[in-house]
Amino acid sequence: RGAMTIATVETTIQSIQSGRLYQFDRSAAVVWRYTSADRKITHLAQPWQPQPISDNGVRMTGEASADTLEIVVPASLPVAQLFRATPPSEEVFVTIYDYDAGEQDADVCWVGSVSAARFDGPGQATLSCDSLSTSMRREGLRLSYERSCPHSVYDGQCGVDKAQHALVCTVAALTGTGVTLAAPIPPLGPYQYGACEWAADGTTEMRGIDTVSGTTVQLIGGTYGLAVGMTVTLYPSCDGLRSTCNDFFGNLLNHGGFPHMPGDSIFGKRLW
Repeated sequence: RGAMTIATVETTIQSIQSGRLYQFDRSAAVVWRYTSADRKITHLAQPWQPQPISDNGVRMTGEASADTLEIVVPASLPVAQLFRATPPSEEVFVTIYDYDAGEQDADVCWVGSVSAARFDGPGQATLSCDSLSTSMRREGLRLSYERSCPHSVYDGQCGVDKAQHALVCTVAALTGTGVTLAAPIPPLGPYQYGACEWAADGTTEMRGIDTVSGTTVQLIGGTYGLAVGMTVTLYPSCDGLRSTCNDFFGNLLNHGGFPHMPGDSIFGKRLW
């Protein structure tokens, strides 16, 4: 089939159909592909399933709302269900293509990630998405002088290998917010305010640990996604003190705090 003129594409309503293709990447192994067209479309050697899906319009760069996009989808779609309870800890990436049925081609028109979801009405969900440029322009935190360590435990500046402190456990029971772990396990005191991690859909889910009691840990965000018999990994927290860094982690050389900072400023005001 030869290339069609603009006039033909714009005026033909029967033989030519265009639409948008929406790709949601949960992980390398879990990818959902949908189209706003009324039939299945094959693109990039992959099938794109028709769904009542739409967006509020890709805007030109420079407009106030150019970096945000809302995609309306059926609430039953797996990508929407991810945000029904606790949002996933890893980003869900979005790529939108403009599909031209006449040319059998599609061009990327928007790239970003899902930041939140609203369930506005029966059977409908609205995904709020941020463009890739938004995250690139987001301001980062600046390192400051303080008595406790400003580094996040296990990050590049902290340098502690979290694998050396991992505690692998089996889920024995669940409540809405708590996980009871199968014995025997060591005392869980150091894991309060730490993290609980498990594998899901080819990626990693992680929830913060609020409190511990015996063999039970209470998770920030609840236990959605967990099941009895699953394997989880706990990581201890760090309070930023030199004693914890030295005695528990053996990482004093990387401690970023200044415990001997004076309590008075040069302007005569008490700081601490």
